[in-house]
Amino acid sequence: MGFDLTMRSVPAAALVLGFALGGDAAAQAYPSKPLRIYTSAPAGPYDIVMRGFAPALGQSLGQRVVIENRTGGNYVPLGEGCARAVPDGYTLCTGDIYSISLNPHAFAKAPYQLKDFTPIIHFGYLYAALIIHPSVQANTIQELFALAKTKPEALTFATPGPATNSSMYVDYFKKNMGVAFLNVPYKSFVQTLQAVVAGESHAAIFGIGQAMRMAQAGKVKALAITGEQRSQFAPSLPTLMESGVDINISNWGGIMGPAGLPREVVTRMNTEFRKLIADPVLKQKFLDGQTFEQAPPSGGTPEQFAAFLKAEDAKFARLVKILGLKLD
Repeated sequence: MGFDLTMRSVPAAALVLGFALGGDAAAQAYPSKPLRIYTSAPAGPYDIVMRGFAPALGQSLGQRVVIENRTGGNYVPLGEGCARAVPDGYTLCTGDIYSISLNPHAFAKAPYQLKDFTPIIHFGYLYAALIIHPSVQANTIQELFALAKTKPEALTFATPGPATNSSMYVDYFKKNMGVAFLNVPYKSFVQTLQAVVAGESHAAIFGIGQAMRMAQAGKVKALAITGEQRSQFAPSLPTLMESGVDINISNWGGIMGPAGLPREVVTRMNTEFRKLIADPVLKQKFLDGQTFEQAPPSGGTPEQFAAFLKAEDAKFARLVKILGLKLD
């Protein structure tokens, strides 16, 4: 018996086909399941921003957003977990100076390179202040450097280890500027601040928020900040670059995914994060609250972020070579 597709049966057949196509399209819609965002230490600035953004992001996407901390190992687990994720848009991560820019060059056998990531959006910079104990007879970077040159390694500089911007600056001051501080390693950034406040160490570089609170209380003197432009949180302080240091080693924050993310995923997530960054309530509470500076390419396009990352990658390749920095 033949199958007779009459005119009366065509609408029904078309309807069935329409449901099939519609169901398939719906299955492919992004996102169709919860997203996971890897970030660094719990209660750190990246963690606080991501957990602060997650409810609004989840509501806009119509899916739950899970924040997962991947800690330790000089940020290698964070970068490696992101780079090796399936490039379907359901696993993203925060990127920063250490996980993305430094590690591929400082580790001889780094498990990933910049090419293993897809840039989505840059969301800000974390500037830091160079602080000294009030007893140090200097009120500017130039005066501090002049003092250090007269007594090489007599002034101590507290750092939280070799793979940090503090230690890299100290090494750079010595090797490229002839300014020799005695590098005194501590176990954490917090301990370096405490060391300067207590007078155990003469100088340190610390996050601008807490550093400025200590300076306003008269417990330290803040001389300059990292970054290529002055900080909105301390506009009267010059940058180190203004003060004659010809390199900027500032931390930054961005959203990344593994290489090969579909373009529609990159576009969608860039749009979503641009809305979060531009939201005045979220910006004030989380980005400003964690002293994330907004400067280009913050809140920009994936292409602008990619260009920034390429420049950072080249800079750290040179810096690691100059300093002879090796982490393995």
